[in-house]
Amino acid sequence: MSQSEPSYYTVGPLTEIHWGSLSLPTYYLIISLTYCLCVLWFYKRCESRQLPQKNAMDISLILMIFGFIGGRLGHVLFEYPEFYLKNPWQIFYFWQGGFVFYGGALLAYLMAALSIRKMKMTFWLWHDTLAPVIAFGYALGRLACFFAGCCYGKVCNLPWALPLKQVDLQTGLTQTLLRHPTPLYAAFYEFAVVIFLLWYEKQKPQLGRVFLNWVALHSIGRILMETFRDDPRGIQFFNLSISTFISLILLMSSLLWIYKLKKNLK
Repeated sequence: MSQSEPSYYTVGPLTEIHWGSLSLPTYYLIISLTYCLCVLWFYKRCESRQLPQKNAMDISLILMIFGFIGGRLGHVLFEYPEFYLKNPWQIFYFWQGGFVFYGGALLAYLMAALSIRKMKMTFWLWHDTLAPVIAFGYALGRLACFFAGCCYGKVCNLPWALPLKQVDLQTGLTQTLLRHPTPLYAAFYEFAVVIFLLWYEKQKPQLGRVFLNWVALHSIGRILMETFRDDPRGIQFFNLSISTFISLILLMSSLLWIYKLKKNLK
């Protein structure tokens, strides 16, 4: 196999939940529940800020649809492009996994931002309303990754290392390796970011600052997590994974926007 094709897969600590004869993939169950919780929380936050609930539901639907499409395209185009070029029908086998957060986040953000502009809504107010919800959703999403065994870390011998079974796709042979639980690192970090954002918005900062602070803090956390990741990172830019490269751009952009907002306030 070429380096761009998967040669093995990992099995997480709880990939499926069983109820009698019914079996549900843990990843999709958690992601589905996460989306429902986030929509409900977003709706309540809009209600408390006297923002139109109809627009909230429209934005939620846009984020769901284009987040799904963008996440899948990010995986196809940047992680295993040669594999999907040889097996294009596999692109539609989304139930087998394969999503990239930044792919989904960037496409969903672009479409939601265009919709906010088109509906002539208060641009930064909607951003600030969404920021803690997005962070909360990301943290829960990483718990889904933990149970599924994806987004795994490098081999280590730390007391909290996660034993993951690795299955060779060619031979079927398995081995168990102790790895950094990178999804848990990301989840705990992002939960801390949620707490900070909820505290920060109570200080009544300038519009846009809550969202921009989330972008900056999330980018820092993602850069740190990438140093521990060991799953295929796909195309690289300047010897950096695409996620690290995007995080650096987002970090610099958010800091520049924060500076610009502070300057305009004077």
